[in-house]
Amino acid sequence: MMKWIPQKAPQLLHKQINEDYAFVVNCAFPNSFRLLNKAQYDILKAIDGQSDVSSIASLFSLSEDALVAYLNLLSRTEIIRFDKSFSQPQKPDKPQSLNFWIHTTDTCNLGCSYCYISTLNTSKGMTDAVREQLIYKLVETVKRRKLKSIKFRLAGGEPLSQFRNWKQFIPYAKQALLEVGCSLEVSFITNLTLLNDDIIDFSKEYNLSFGVSLDGVGDTHDMTRRYLSGKGSFIVVDRNLRKLLSQKIPVSVNTVINNQNLAGLPELTHYLIALDVPFRYSIVKGEDIDAIQLEKYLKASFAIMQEAIQVGWSFSKRFQFCDLKPNDLGFQTCASGFSGGAIYVDGTLKYCHVEFGEESPSSFTIFDEQKDLVEMIEMGKHDEDKKSEDCKKCRYKHICTSGCPVYRKDDKDPQCSLYHQFIPLYFELQALERLKLLQYYQPAIVN
Repeated sequence: MMKWIPQKAPQLLHKQINEDYAFVVNCAFPNSFRLLNKAQYDILKAIDGQSDVSSIASLFSLSEDALVAYLNLLSRTEIIRFDKSFSQPQKPDKPQSLNFWIHTTDTCNLGCSYCYISTLNTSKGMTDAVREQLIYKLVETVKRRKLKSIKFRLAGGEPLSQFRNWKQFIPYAKQALLEVGCSLEVSFITNLTLLNDDIIDFSKEYNLSFGVSLDGVGDTHDMTRRYLSGKGSFIVVDRNLRKLLSQKIPVSVNTVINNQNLAGLPELTHYLIALDVPFRYSIVKGEDIDAIQLEKYLKASFAIMQEAIQVGWSFSKRFQFCDLKPNDLGFQTCASGFSGGAIYVDGTLKYCHVEFGEESPSSFTIFDEQKDLVEMIEMGKHDEDKKSEDCKKCRYKHICTSGCPVYRKDDKDPQCSLYHQFIPLYFELQALERLKLLQYYQPAIVN
């Protein structure tokens, strides 16, 4: 023990948040985030890769046994090790589950200004024949690959315009997969303008969830998300969102930040925190955005979140920024190319849903009798592997995973520099949340 020399993880991030506390996280080890008191943090800072346990213990007038106990605690999540064999998240040999974006229809009742669907309103919904073949291919793949779970994100167009068809399909699909030992999780990716009691009751019965598009409060939302008539949709979306929450149906909100709704971001943050709904802020892809204003309004929104943490709001469970994975980490940004893809209304399997309407030699179809779904994914595109040398060396490479493969520039996320500012801030807010919980439970422990 006398010659043990602790080593700090090369992708370590740590910062003092006030006079008494700091945080530390190994950005290459999942769920390694820790809140440290000042004495613990001082010990961490004293680890220089050269001093052994004996000398560090002497520096702080600690027993070696007490120091080793603390260092062993940090080593469980590789904050430190007593050698340099730090692990990295690895891509599994094979998928354990599948995740598909299902394009239920090209039809939509809104005309959003930034919609990426090139085939919008060119055809109607997915036919019964395609849905039947989808179940056939799923069951075939599950049996062959021994998969235990599948997730559908039903999107479009507006998927709730096709609800009657999917109301018949979902129970059938769940039962067919259950019979081969696989569960099916289903969510609607919706503008939430078509909700009714039938949808609510069915969603509760079959444990469906909703991902709701919301770009701001009131007029800010209505600038980008209008009905085809030109009328804004916020009033309807707000009413329906509150209905889902009142029925305790799982729901999350996704906001696409663009130049039109930037200034409304702080107001939206207040609104979503008040609703206590999980939400995600994504930056618009494929078009320019004012970087200075983006940083300004994101910082203002993070300041609002910091205030909300002090009154008990659950930051780490309620907020996601873009595709970042601060705690779970990852080997790639999404399921595309490994355990998922996007299925168009005609049964075409694409790498990503933004490619619908494009000719691609790497596209497959679920009507192919020679290949199962995993084979199609494996033989398709693999843009997820194209990462810059900067990304491969970056401390945050397992948090950012180089961003969306389809929209990378020079094989990295266009918002790379912004992430370098906000990833530390994300962890700082998580530390303040952890500290608030600690302060809440301390009186109970003392009493």
